[in-house]
Amino acid sequence: MKILRVGVVGARARNTPQDKELIKNAIRHLMKKDVCIHLVSGGCPKGADRFAEEISNELALGMSIHLPDKSQMKDNSRVEYAKICYARNTLIAEECDMLIATPSYDKNGPIGGTADTIKKTRLLGKPVVIL
Repeated sequence: MKILRVGVVGARARNTPQDKELIKNAIRHLMKKDVCIHLVSGGCPKGADRFAEEISNELALGMSIHLPDKSQMKDNSRVEYAKICYARNTLIAEECDMLIATPSYDKNGPIGGTADTIKKTRLLGKPVVIL
């Protein structure tokens, strides 16, 4: 049986039941008899990361969670925290076979850590589904 590792990331502001349903429906669409879905996410307590954990439990799917590695922080500044979060995004992009993302936007498109993960996943030549 083939394992399909699906990254699930998104803005913490995208934290509604409708956002969860969008993600869950996208994952259900990928489920086939010969494919085992394994979710990959970042462990944030709100938004897509939390939904990925809930959906993993609801649909009995495997799950990898990449928390930011706080041991790599030189101090407790926002800059250092951003660095470890962006490093975590790299791990998600590398581990997944495809990415499902629910970003927030500004006038130029997706923003923040979700935009970073989308960019890194695309640079690796992997498909990205933006909801």
